[in-house]
Amino acid sequence: MPVVALDEAPFLAEVERIVSMGEQRSAPLRVCGSVGLYYRLRDRPEARALFLFRDGAAKPAPVFKDLDLAGWEKHSSRVYKLFVRELGYREDRETNALFGMYRNIYFHPAFSVDVFFDVLRFSHEIALRQPFPGGVTLSVEDLMLSKLQIHQTTPRDLVDLAAGASAFPPDRLDRDYLARVLGDDWGFWYDAQQNLEHAAAHLDGLARVPEPPPAETLSRARESLRAYRQFLDSIPKTRRWEKRRLRGTAEPWFEEVDEVH
Repeated sequence: MPVVALDEAPFLAEVERIVSMGEQRSAPLRVCGSVGLYYRLRDRPEARALFLFRDGAAKPAPVFKDLDLAGWEKHSSRVYKLFVRELGYREDRETNALFGMYRNIYFHPAFSVDVFFDVLRFSHEIALRQPFPGGVTLSVEDLMLSKLQIHQTTPRDLVDLAAGASAFPPDRLDRDYLARVLGDDWGFWYDAQQNLEHAAAHLDGLARVPEPPPAETLSRARESLRAYRQFLDSIPKTRRWEKRRLRGTAEPWFEEVDEVH
C-alpha cells in the first residue's frame, strides 16, 4: 500500500477539497480514522506532539498511508462519479463490485481512500448518525469510538487513542451518546476498557524512549485515559449488556476484520 507522498499541508488540503466537492454534489462525506482524529486535534499542541510518537519516536509531521471517509450508500453512484470522473482517482474494481454496498476503495497516486457507507464495520459496529456534523470530520465522539472499538490494536492505535483522550476528555463530549453505545454492547465496552488500559501502558513505554514526550504531556494523557475508564465504569448498562457480560470472553465478542488491500 502506498505511503502518503504529500506533505501535511497539501494532503489536508486535498482532504478538504474532497469533502467540499462531495457537499457541492449532494454526496456528503466526512473524514474518520486516524486522519479524522488528527485533523481535529492538530491545533492542540500537547495532543499533536503525542500523536507524532505513533512510530515510537517523534516525527516532524504525521505520515498517513490511507484516508478513511464515511458516507451514505444511497449516494454511492455520486461518490463514484466524484472520485473517478472528476478527481481522476483509480477505483479498486474488485472490492467495489463485491462490497460496494458497504465500502468503496479509490487510489490517489500517493495514497488510498476507503469510503465506508452507513456503518463503520470493524471489530464493533458504529452506526453513522444523520445528518453528518458540519465541518470536515465525523464527530469527536464517533472518532473516539472508532479507536475504542479496535480489538487487535497496534502501537499507532494506542497513541491515537491516548492523543485523542488528551485532546478530548470525556467531560467535554456527548456523554449520553457514548453511554447509549457502550452501555448496550458489552463486547464493545470490554474492548474499549482493554484499549484504554493498553494505551496507558504504552505511554509508560514511551516515557523510556531516548527522546520521550514531555512528562506533563504523558501525565495529562494518562489522566484523560483514566477519566475515560471511570466514565465507562459509571455509565448505566442495559439488560442486553448485563446478559452478555455473564458469558464474558468464553465466546467471541468481536468481529474479525479482514484486510481488503
